[in-house]
Amino acid sequence: MRSRWLFAFMLTVVSSAQAPAQAPPADLVGTYNGGQMEVGTGLRLEANGRYEYFLSYGALDEESEGTWSADGDAIVLTSAPFKAPAFELVGTKPGKGSTLDVTLEVPKGLDIQFFSALLVTPDHNATEAQFGDGPLHIPLTGANHPVQFLLGLEIFDVMSDPYDIPPNTGSMHFRFVPNELGKVAFDHQRLTRDGDTFLLERFGRTLKYRKETPENSDGSTVGDEK
Repeated sequence: MRSRWLFAFMLTVVSSAQAPAQAPPADLVGTYNGGQMEVGTGLRLEANGRYEYFLSYGALDEESEGTWSADGDAIVLTSAPFKAPAFELVGTKPGKGSTLDVTLEVPKGLDIQFFSALLVTPDHNATEAQFGDGPLHIPLTGANHPVQFLLGLEIFDVMSDPYDIPPNTGSMHFRFVPNELGKVAFDHQRLTRDGDTFLLERFGRTLKYRKETPENSDGSTVGDEK
């Protein structure tokens, strides 16, 4: 089965024009609870057009803030700019072997096994390879061996730009810089209405956000731990 990250790589991204900003509908303003088994998540929509979002799922915690608007029966979220995580090339070493050895330096507290690489062949197919102890070995033999690769941290939907595999290179060493890891880059993300809830697809789950009322709200704010 293809991973969610690999599937996202294979999709074609289509950009759409942004509609002129309008005052958000007052009836949508409020705090929404989308929690379900194993997932804690909330969304707060402010009257000034700002939003706050959080999600906690297993070892993953993420958050986002920015602007929101209504588009028909949907809520549209666009994140404020932030410093995204990055992969930095530290150095390369020459070589003419049958593999390219790729090493990745990660911060303390992040397991190297959460990281992987997408190996891209000349016919634009891709396979995923997981990091483990020691270097990742990318094969350089065969008529359709990889010519590019991307590095990623799938659990946080972080992916690098493609790196070409240079000729006569035996190894490449990278460093992962977390920066503001855990913040979500929503880019006109639509949450469609389904009855009295708004739906968000996240990490293979359909999250259903229902607006809190004085009867079901305990006065906590988005992001509070229970």
